[in-house]
Amino acid sequence: MKKQFKYIDNLLYLAFSNQIINRLIINYSLALSILYLIIRIIDNVFLCMHGIGDEWFFIRDLNFYLDNGYYLSVLNGFSIPTTLISSWIYYLTGDISLSLRLTNTFIVFLLIIYLFNREGLVEAEFKQFFTIIFFMLIGTMGGMFSGTNDSIFNGSLVIIFSELYLYFKNHRLNNIMMVIAITLCILSRPLFIIYLPITFLALFIFLLYRYGKINQSIFNSISFNFSISLILVVLFNYPRIIEPNYSNGQGNHLPQFLFFSYSDKSGTYKTNDPDFNWAQWHFYSQMLSNQKGSYLFAPLVKWHEVKEYKNNNTGHILPNSYQEYLINHPISVIKRFPFSIIEIFLMSVRYLGFLLFLIPIWLYLKIKNKEDGSSIFLSILILLTIFALALICPRVVENRWLASVYVMVVILVTNKNNFINYILEQKYLMVNVVIMDIVTIWALWKWKIFLHI
Repeated sequence: MKKQFKYIDNLLYLAFSNQIINRLIINYSLALSILYLIIRIIDNVFLCMHGIGDEWFFIRDLNFYLDNGYYLSVLNGFSIPTTLISSWIYYLTGDISLSLRLTNTFIVFLLIIYLFNREGLVEAEFKQFFTIIFFMLIGTMGGMFSGTNDSIFNGSLVIIFSELYLYFKNHRLNNIMMVIAITLCILSRPLFIIYLPITFLALFIFLLYRYGKINQSIFNSISFNFSISLILVVLFNYPRIIEPNYSNGQGNHLPQFLFFSYSDKSGTYKTNDPDFNWAQWHFYSQMLSNQKGSYLFAPLVKWHEVKEYKNNNTGHILPNSYQEYLINHPISVIKRFPFSIIEIFLMSVRYLGFLLFLIPIWLYLKIKNKEDGSSIFLSILILLTIFALALICPRVVENRWLASVYVMVVILVTNKNNFINYILEQKYLMVNVVIMDIVTIWALWKWKIFLHI
């Protein structure tokens, strides 16, 4: 495999052999990434129309909380951390949508502070490379600055993944940070039931790979943090315990056992149809695209088309939930999986350049060489998360669901200890930065600097 990359490697060596030019490229890219991040913050926080997309749900929840208080809001269902923080900012701004967007932006800045100051996480020698790619990544993830809970959920996942990664690098586990991150992750979105089990699965696989068994002391140390966090989550949901109210109130949209308070996103502002169902909408859109011979990036059809299909085809039952899609439509899941993987890797180019493509190759070579560093755990976690989302989603996976995974990819590839000749070296990071520069300039040109003007 290394021989296949040797020719490309020689070309890149010639292209980036001049250190003065390299320094100019890095400095230019750093300035571009900072400018791009500032533009995207202004664009998404101040210029974007209020109440579009998922922001509509959080505006509704914050209004309800301000009118009815914490107790009734928990019973009604809302994203606890996002709404609480936004309510404090609202008393300063008096603007619901702006308060939600500033909350997201504030969390992003806290995440930046964490990443750049957590010892052993971002290597000093390659901090500029990390900054360039990371700023372009979160700038492109516009949802990180909109009035949703994307930044709280993804930021907490990044901290959880980072702390585990550092723990396996023989750094002390920051228990306080872990408990806070896990608590916020569980409180903010029900999607934690996908990510946290996958994290434990990656943990099991890595421990078996490194030690040949489950190291009980390591497992107990990590499980302790999860247990404390779960207790805190239950305490935050005390109104549902007191009533008692163990229904999620979202029908088939969420598993019935998940009774914690979450923003009700089972419906949409795009229709008032009581029969609306997200799983059916996405499943039918992909099914229709498949029938036309187009298996990748299926467009979302109008909901009335799904409704019409349901009325005319009572014998063909569309899945009412994502878990029903997995259980009752195994053939569709199996057929969809490889195309979903292809979509994820292709879409990642807009956010990471070609870096995600290197991870499977990098992991294969590391395991072949019988290495067992903490980056092995990180790469297993990255790939397992991608595989899980590809299985669960009947249609294209939203990139914001992969934001935490993308950040961990950047951490992994900008660590010099992970370099492999002909596969991952500084010159490969250089060409990736140039690619991302070109894509970013093209996007700014296409948007005429600000997308939402």
